[in-house]
Amino acid sequence: MKKVAHFLNYFEEYTCTVLLAIMVIVVFIQVVFRFVVKASLPWSEETARYLLVWITFLGASAGVKTGAHVGVEAVTLLLPVKLQKLVNLINIAVCVFFCVAVCIFSFNIISTQMEMTQVSPAMQIPMWIPYAAIPVGMVLMTIRFIQGSLAVLRDLKAGGGDRGVSVSH
Repeated sequence: MKKVAHFLNYFEEYTCTVLLAIMVIVVFIQVVFRFVVKASLPWSEETARYLLVWITFLGASAGVKTGAHVGVEAVTLLLPVKLQKLVNLINIAVCVFFCVAVCIFSFNIISTQMEMTQVSPAMQIPMWIPYAAIPVGMVLMTIRFIQGSLAVLRDLKAGGGDRGVSVSH
């Protein structure tokens, strides 16, 4: 059970690592084919592009979990610690709202793609598959933001004076 919980806690990192390795292999094979074999693989660029899209959205979720996203704290650091945590909760609420809104709009785009049965030019896969990275990433980011807000609330309830609260508790 602990291994499953550990995997789920680090799902984004593991998935990004595997996708990045696949992308590097595909691009390497393409370079070899282009310069050694003097032929090009028509699907390699498209594969690398779609893998990069998935890596980006899954990596954004991993960034939320670890608190790696860029933030401006110049003003909030001047506030008392409890007020900093309140501002952090408001920030998380705005981020959750944004993620949910993007997720809803992306579901509309995906449903349109499914209705149109559009396929990618080189690989002939349904276009909703690359587009699915958006709602998947947004849902994972929302989960990570909620985890972060629960950690902040736990810290507030405990009366903690820590400045930093990581989502990965």
